[in-house]
Amino acid sequence: MKNTNSIAIVFNGLYVGGAEKFGISLANKFVENGFNTTIFLFKDINSPLFDQIEKRINIVYILRRSKYDYMLHRQFDLEIKQRNINKVVILGLLPLLLSRFMSFKRNKNISYFISLHSSIPPSFKIYMQNMLCLLYTRKTDKVLFVCHNQKKIWSAKYLFNPQQYDVIYNGVDIEYFKPGAGPEVANQKETMLIPPADKVILLVATIRQEKGHAYAIESLNILHTKYADKQNTHLIFLGDGDENYISELKKIVNHYSLNSFVHFEGNQKDVRKYLEIADVFTLTSSSETFSIAALEAMCYGIPISLTNIGGASEMVFEGKNGLLSIAQNANSIALTWANLLDASFNKIAIRKIAVDNFSLDFMFAKYLRTIIE
Repeated sequence: MKNTNSIAIVFNGLYVGGAEKFGISLANKFVENGFNTTIFLFKDINSPLFDQIEKRINIVYILRRSKYDYMLHRQFDLEIKQRNINKVVILGLLPLLLSRFMSFKRNKNISYFISLHSSIPPSFKIYMQNMLCLLYTRKTDKVLFVCHNQKKIWSAKYLFNPQQYDVIYNGVDIEYFKPGAGPEVANQKETMLIPPADKVILLVATIRQEKGHAYAIESLNILHTKYADKQNTHLIFLGDGDENYISELKKIVNHYSLNSFVHFEGNQKDVRKYLEIADVFTLTSSSETFSIAALEAMCYGIPISLTNIGGASEMVFEGKNGLLSIAQNANSIALTWANLLDASFNKIAIRKIAVDNFSLDFMFAKYLRTIIE
């Protein structure tokens, strides 16, 4: 496919998170389809996600000197002009503020899009920051939400109702995330010394307070004590975070004597070996939008247990691919886990839901129509 469009995907930094994984997937699809594609980064972070970026993609650093470096927009505008970029997708409100501050849309040949990947702000400070940044959405051609519930939340919390917007669900590579598609490695249960008959619940998320890891540990304790046949269930955490907070979580694990059943595995370049052994995928967040990690688990036919926030109810078809629980309620989460572990889900049917609704190709086709056509 020959294209005259030159695309830019703009990140604050390449943190390990769903929005960043989304941005890389989108950039890769553009370059695969013949577009000249550039990734802009405003912060230099040593991230394992760099390995996932297609080699033909240009990476440009415009490093901010402070969190609110209001002069950054000058260099950004210069780079956009010099590289003849005419389509710009900005991931999140802070990079929107930094890149568009005092930049007036004089060149009508350049289109700007803001892709939002958050819903409930984790603090009042972030809420106020978002209120400031929202002023700059008028300098974009369209606002892109990742689910309908997110649009409703922004409308209620910020009175934000953009005239030009689209809702496009996140998507994942359904062939990459497919049972048996990963490299041949030793069974991860054997590697972790988990007995073959024991059950595994997998949680993939950056370790931050709003992700609810403490509730997950408490839920596992309830599962072990209240449900007699679930005493050999393990909980695996994939993801890194603040070391002090991780230490606090390990103290909770020790308090409940769950040291043999809770596993902190850190960030993983390839999560597929863990998906191969998971019986249930879970998120116990109090702030979530539309989890890519949950979609990856669905591609493996794993039933999902999500707290009923953000777009979870648009992803979970209850009784078919998983169940919803109440956020910050360990008893509700534990009950959901118990029900999923007892149920007989059709793995092929779960995967089909992901293939039919949340494939990367399906997502990209919608972005292509929205941004290019």
